[in-house]
Amino acid sequence: MNIEEVLELLEINSPDVFEYFEHMAELLECPEEISHEVFHTILKEVEPEILEDLIDSYFEDVLKAIPDDATELYTLVSTIQQQLLNLVSEASDQDQKRQLIDELYRFRTWYAFDSVVICKNKTDGLTINTTVLEALTLHRLEKLGEQAYEYDFSESIDYPLDELSFKFSYSIEDDLFDEDDDDEDDDLANNLIDKEFPVIDGEFSDEDY
Repeated sequence: MNIEEVLELLEINSPDVFEYFEHMAELLECPEEISHEVFHTILKEVEPEILEDLIDSYFEDVLKAIPDDATELYTLVSTIQQQLLNLVSEASDQDQKRQLIDELYRFRTWYAFDSVVICKNKTDGLTINTTVLEALTLHRLEKLGEQAYEYDFSESIDYPLDELSFKFSYSIEDDLFDEDDDDEDDDLANNLIDKEFPVIDGEFSDEDY
């Protein structure tokens, strides 16, 4: 999908008005292919505070849809949520925001396309393979009286959390490094000033000697 098609899907005229839960849900759950470039264009101008609220509310909604016995999946999705919220808290410049958008795109790819869930129909015993997104949709429908399934999420929990954690740690280290540089500059400036006889600019000149 190109940018115009995605905007039409979201029912907005510009990425500037990407601000509602429905926008995030449509973007992450769209079954059509969305390129990384278009995905980034949609989100890059969204304020970090809005992204934080949208990510938090969307993942809370996903967590509510997970079956009670799928504890490993619940833990995984909850961890992804926290790591993304950590990243968005550091998204003060475009490089850091790009890292956040990259991770959201990776989540979408896993959630809506690459993950595999084995769903066994409790009535006829037939099994189907779905994505995590599709399995959670089936579980939501089950609560509304539709067919019931047993869900095997074991093949879906192989998510590269280490890489996500590394990106967050790397951004934190960059901030700390910048702060250390500022502290070193302050220390250097302090060492150059004679604290006992500080010279105030303009207080002395060659004409005084």
